Amino acid sequence: MSDHSPSPEILVRTVRLEEDVDLLGHLPRGLSGAWLRHGQGVVAIGSTWSVQTSGPHRFGAASSAFRALAATARVDDEVRTRTSGLIALGSFSYAAGSPRPSTLLVPRAVLGVHDGEAFLTVTAMGEEPLLPTSWRDLFPSTPVGPLGEGEDLEIEPDHTPDEYQALVQEAVAEIAAGRAGKVVLSERTAVRSATPLEPALLLARLARAYPSTWVYHLEDVIGASPEMLAQTEEGRVFSRVLAGTRPVADDGELDEADRRAFRADAKELSEHAYAADSVVERLVDLAEDVEVSPEPFVLRLPGLEHLASDVTARLRDGVTSLDVAARLHPSAAVSGTPREQADAIIERLEPHDRGGYASPVGWMDADGDGQWAIALRMAHLRGPHEVVLQAGGGLVAASDPVSEHAEVLAKCRPMLRALRGDQAERDPSVTSRV
Repeated sequence: MSDHSPSPEILVRTVRLEEDVDLLGHLPRGLSGAWLRHGQGVVAIGSTWSVQTSGPHRFGAASSAFRALAATARVDDEVRTRTSGLIALGSFSYAAGSPRPSTLLVPRAVLGVHDGEAFLTVTAMGEEPLLPTSWRDLFPSTPVGPLGEGEDLEIEPDHTPDEYQALVQEAVAEIAAGRAGKVVLSERTAVRSATPLEPALLLARLARAYPSTWVYHLEDVIGASPEMLAQTEEGRVFSRVLAGTRPVADDGELDEADRRAFRADAKELSEHAYAADSVVERLVDLAEDVEVSPEPFVLRLPGLEHLASDVTARLRDGVTSLDVAARLHPSAAVSGTPREQADAIIERLEPHDRGGYASPVGWMDADGDGQWAIALRMAHLRGPHEVVLQAGGGLVAASDPVSEHAEVLAKCRPMLRALRGDQAERDPSVTSRV
């Protein structure tokens, strides 16, 4: 736990905005967080309350601290919709031993849109929060470039292609020896820019290019995740499992013959089954009436197609979204199976702590409902001129090192294109290997 000390009660006020709000047009410089999908979600500035936790109990400690705050909160919410009122944004670290702390944060102000209804939430500790004369005073227009345009970017992966493929071979050898059934290995790529990197502009570019993903930012993580780990509402939980990937050139789609082959590929189905089974098995203690897609379906994103399964269940009383996220993390989609053996292999083969990569990121409200995606298609912000991208792929006994390397490179494209500012242009260092 951090040294966050007990505080006076938090006061929260949410008001309806009687006009249409374009969230992507109002991502201010210095924003403290964001959660966006299909033009809806929340944009946050400042911090009224936060807690940082670490270790194996980081999820429970953060949840307990926020629930204690919520228990004494005074909330005036005239909108009463999803994400209005008191909410906390959160980003957790992948490993219990990570030096990077996990964070839950209640913003000073939130601009939100849900089901077409716009609202503004302001918070203060121990005093009445003040509403601005105009919400635009707090949330001015999204900044525009320049940002990392073209040749301004210096791209440096941790490994050469041969080195990364050798690591894949090591992991596959561990699987072949029976020490794990699946291992998810990842690669980091540092990107440096001659011009300052502006998170607000990166978010806008990601959200416009990948509207069906969950676009997020909090603390040092930013990205566009296609994978929902735990979404809860009114006693129900939803989780989307992605495992099994086909890169597609030029942002196209697989033709029907290739897609049928993808859906029938034994290697891809094996990788996917490990991930889906891990979610179902871990929900048993928290939920009832668990239902899974009868067979994997293909989720199509620009440049990638995934095998996907949706899992739904009825939550037991008192279970929060963060409880579910903690129970499911890390799923076999980002770790492997068995979990402990896979993580041990990852720790040996990956030279750096994963930080916030592949870990839960999202939000929770005062009732415990919320959304927690897996922090994928992401980067860690390392300063005004540097980010570190991270992406991985699931390995099973039949995995091919060259194909696995191509998959990792393809998963870096969303962040690279957001950094470049030209979604139509390709980075030659990526497309030449895919």
